[in-house]
Amino acid sequence: MWYFIGWVFFLIFFKAYLNLKVIGRENIPKKGAFIFASNHSSYLDPIILGVSVYRSLNYMAQEDLFTRPFLGWALRKVHSFPVRREENDFRAVRQALNKLSEGKPLVIFPEGMRSKDGSLKRAKPGIGFIAAKAKVPVVPAYIKGAFDALPKGVSTLRRRPVTIHIGKPISVDNAHSGTKDKDAYQKISDAIMHRITELS
Repeated sequence: MWYFIGWVFFLIFFKAYLNLKVIGRENIPKKGAFIFASNHSSYLDPIILGVSVYRSLNYMAQEDLFTRPFLGWALRKVHSFPVRREENDFRAVRQALNKLSEGKPLVIFPEGMRSKDGSLKRAKPGIGFIAAKAKVPVVPAYIKGAFDALPKGVSTLRRRPVTIHIGKPISVDNAHSGTKDKDAYQKISDAIMHRITELS
């Protein structure tokens, strides 16, 4: 219920205030698990991804956000679970794989953290590992304008147009095989980031 309420509120708000446009929504699978992979330059990004599709998404969020009373409660209500970014958090990876095995979509930002200047950064190997293990489609997306609306270090939302471009699903299982080491996972991550870059 809380997810749906938030979805309706932010969809209306973003359309009215940020003139949000979604291009390529038809590329989202209508059922089954997939990884929704996007660039990350603003706190707005997870919400924008959520309202851009008609399916309930799951999120990995920085662990310390869950220590804040109201924010932690809200994050759990919108299907988020904590991840420790400073180390290899195998607990969070297992939870991500469990969500995907249950047929649920999962949002992952390949760059790991928000870009300080809005430019695209190299992907971390984590998304490559999860994609290789889960063997689910990866749907690339590029969010344009979120950095201008709310860049890192700014607390006031600016009225800037935002557009999200959603690409066709990538079949990691068919494109890459024999993934058994970090280099192989990094190649998958790089391929995903390349598709995101193309959408920009």
